Amino acid sequence: MYISRRFIDNHLQYTLCESYNNGTCLTNRELVSLGAHPDRFIKYPGGSSFYIDDVLFELLRVKGVTPSYDEVEEFFFPFLDPYIRSKIEPFLNRHHHRNWKPMSRQDRIRVMEETHVFDRRRMHFLRFGQVDQRRLDKSATLFKKLLSKSRDEIEQYLIEQEQALSPGEYKRYVFTIFDLQRFFTESYTRTMPHALEGDKLDDLFVKEVCRLDQDSLFWQGFERPEHLPPYLIRYVVMYFDFDFPGGRSWEEYIRSFAGSRRRARAVKGSRRMSMNEASTVFGVSRAKLAGMDKKELTKAYRKKAHELHPDKGGDHDRFVELTAAYNELLRTRV
Repeated sequence: MYISRRFIDNHLQYTLCESYNNGTCLTNRELVSLGAHPDRFIKYPGGSSFYIDDVLFELLRVKGVTPSYDEVEEFFFPFLDPYIRSKIEPFLNRHHHRNWKPMSRQDRIRVMEETHVFDRRRMHFLRFGQVDQRRLDKSATLFKKLLSKSRDEIEQYLIEQEQALSPGEYKRYVFTIFDLQRFFTESYTRTMPHALEGDKLDDLFVKEVCRLDQDSLFWQGFERPEHLPPYLIRYVVMYFDFDFPGGRSWEEYIRSFAGSRRRARAVKGSRRMSMNEASTVFGVSRAKLAGMDKKELTKAYRKKAHELHPDKGGDHDRFVELTAAYNELLRTRV
């Protein structure tokens, strides 16, 4: 069983659900609606004690489900009175480590065969925070939690885990879980995804969202709406409404790049530049350059930077000059 959280008419509603095998695949069904306040099923007899109302167990029995009391109680810990929860939390799961044992080779194979790579990428980032996922398949033990769960239960579980992300991590997280790094050859792709060409990255992200949306294996057992599922919409919001951390990515990169090459020290990368010089470096007219706002300037800079970047066979000195011109022009933009 698991608790699902959904916004209905702009209000968060909770439902106790379960995953089950319908004979073809794992799917889910609703058991008991908990409404907006699941804590109404929690009773406090006094002191630091509590219990779950028998009414809930009766509702479950009507659905043909007879879970243990401990299993149901665990779902309601997040809704406990904060003071009582603080008293109980130190004693939660204190014996779980005693049941740990190494994962067998057969279990590892099963995990890799029965879990979707998109789920594994999400679990890996949420655990390690790494954009570089070349060692993704070395973490089979981590992915064991995904077994025997329907698509809806997996999504609900991961939504809860994603609460630990800060808004500054959202776009980096989405970049990683959709494996957008595989489309780029730049040496800084994994360390500075924010330095990649923005328009190309946006197009690739949209294509990958659409591809996952059409992945029947991923959505197996899930009742799809006609439009893009909310479980994917959240990633579209994370990607387009937030930005990568490290807004001065190109400046940071050029400093490290120039510092590693002795001849870059003689290049005019830090002096003030005139508008005429900047116009020559950008390859556009002075009037056009002067009329650009900050967003347009950054777009023009990125386009020219990818043309001049040494990783693309461009000229190193001109690349440094371009960055110097960009920094100078940026001072005058709002």
